[in-house]
Amino acid sequence: MQNKTHNEVEFLSRKILDLNKQLIESQSAKSRFLSLVANELNNPMTALLGLIPHLKPQDMEKEKVYNLVHEEALMLEFRIQNLVAAAQIESGEYDLSFATVNVTTLLNEALEALKYIILNRNISVSVTNTINDNIVSDPQKLFLIMHNLISNASLFGDANTQIEIHLSDKNNRLQIEVKNQGSGPNVAFKPQVFTRFSSDTSGLHGLGLGLSVVRSICELLEGDIDFICQDNFVIFTVTLPLETNATDTMACGSNEFLFDSFEDAIEL
Repeated sequence: MQNKTHNEVEFLSRKILDLNKQLIESQSAKSRFLSLVANELNNPMTALLGLIPHLKPQDMEKEKVYNLVHEEALMLEFRIQNLVAAAQIESGEYDLSFATVNVTTLLNEALEALKYIILNRNISVSVTNTINDNIVSDPQKLFLIMHNLISNASLFGDANTQIEIHLSDKNNRLQIEVKNQGSGPNVAFKPQVFTRFSSDTSGLHGLGLGLSVVRSICELLEGDIDFICQDNFVIFTVTLPLETNATDTMACGSNEFLFDSFEDAIEL
């Protein structure tokens, strides 16, 4: 009897080890798939976005079609950026590239990329920026943070309202605050909002990929993200420590780093 019990325990132990091995292989396959898809989509999307502005027509009727195409291309680019970031995070190859950056330039880039959504939902944007000097940070990751926070406020906040954006430097920490009118995500626990591929109970707040990427970037930069919902307003706040050492690299905006090669992320 004792020998039989021992054999059963040994059998179950081997089974658990096999299942654990399969889980690790499954996670690795998912990371390889994400990296492959991101790499295949990234380069043609970059070329497409470079060509679209040269195709803008003079005819008003044709311009409507152009704007629609441009809007969809910008949205696809945004999703690819998040996919690339998620794949790099999954593979453990999401490295930092610090440069001297201008936060106003990054914010303007994010607003420009979201201009159609903002216009279609009749949203006004109010910006308060008390940062007068350039800062040292990773321009790509800072841009993705701003882009995702403003996109979240634009898509899931109430239409015909205002988004308030506050940029400040407090105790050598960069604070980005995005406030919109709306009910906010309906979740039982805050971490659910930052969990990849999850939605709130109403099904209105998407897959959660963007905010999960923001959380991962904040952790990488040794910062944090939080949100509150009160009086029919939602406020997301990101706090990041600022680098004190200057860098010789100057980035006017995010473009210098947005489309770095993804080939080295995972060997296939």
